[in-house]
Amino acid sequence: MVSLGPLTQRRYCVYRCPFCYVQAGFLKYAALEIPEILEWIKSVREPYDIIFVSGDTDSFGPPRTEKGLALLRALLQFGVDLLFTTRALLNDDHLRELEDINDSCRSRGRRVFAYVSVAQLHHPHLEPRPIASPYERIAQLGRFKANGLISVLALRPFLPNVPVEEYLEIIKLAQTNADIIVGEVWYADQAGKMDERVFEGTPANYPFTLKQMDFDENEEVWKVFEGKEIEASAAQLCADLNLPFFMRSRPAIEWARRNLAKSVSSSSNFLG
Repeated sequence: MVSLGPLTQRRYCVYRCPFCYVQAGFLKYAALEIPEILEWIKSVREPYDIIFVSGDTDSFGPPRTEKGLALLRALLQFGVDLLFTTRALLNDDHLRELEDINDSCRSRGRRVFAYVSVAQLHHPHLEPRPIASPYERIAQLGRFKANGLISVLALRPFLPNVPVEEYLEIIKLAQTNADIIVGEVWYADQAGKMDERVFEGTPANYPFTLKQMDFDENEEVWKVFEGKEIEASAAQLCADLNLPFFMRSRPAIEWARRNLAKSVSSSSNFLG
């Protein structure tokens, strides 16, 4: 995993999603320039065949969309699959640049996975301005797909105050725009800082287990809401719609390599 790091010294990300674990206990990435990121990647010795941009902040949100795309282009030199995730809307010039990056990646026998995050339809406080509407982001997912990228609806995280029906509505809206649907559990801090914002000050009461993250090295023990009913309903709807559904990116990537990019190796090791 690589990232442009904090937006500024005072603000980590252009977006302020109340459910984001970066605001509580997550090991924040350093602010590095693109040459520094590339040098760090060159120093990594374990084998990897995909680079994920980015797990901590939106490296493509304005005002650094062009820098995020420049990072993505620079990563082509490593000859691996690329994955990026964003809530930002890209303009026509950005989309053309991304299409060209994807063409270059495919010419090397690799693919670009384009994740668009949507966590709600009718609870706008969960994805506050300047985040564009979920309808606009779902439309952009379709443009990614039309331009040849592997389009992934990041239906995440599952939140206890968003009803199952709302998640199913999102899937139905995105069914022709997404190649893959990926869900995720919600990690909340035990102090209740995230609960305060997610539930808008209302006392939170939801089932959770206490766990550490298995994808990050922070030592925090988090309240984990798994949303099993949401997961089961989403998986069933996706099966009915003939859409692949996964709860983690690794099996989603492996599925895509078998079914959407047959010329690419099916193993998957994240750099991070």
